[in-house]
Amino acid sequence: MKKTVGEKIRAFRQQKKLTQEQLALGAEINPVFLGHLERNLKSPTITTLEKITRALGITMSELFLDVPNNDSEIEVRQASIQHINYLLKDLSNEELDKITGILKEIIDWKKM
Repeated sequence: MKKTVGEKIRAFRQQKKLTQEQLALGAEINPVFLGHLERNLKSPTITTLEKITRALGITMSELFLDVPNNDSEIEVRQASIQHINYLLKDLSNEELDKITGILKEIIDWKKM
């Protein structure tokens, strides 16, 4: 089952170990309103979502990616690969070649 926007906001907030008050302060929104968003009692505007994602240190695309409901290693890995694919989808072949080279160097460095 897919999570709602409010459930995703709550999950990211908890992952970052923030209280509703801390996130609301960082996003410059009312803490009560944030609680309503998380419980899907209210719907956010795009502007509000931008403030929340900025305060969470994530992108809008990360908020809307389908993330697994449980934290099994395979599902987390698949979500990470899905996110990487999303980030790379609009790059040119030349840019992809450069990133592939960088990734190979990082993997080789890690093996040392």
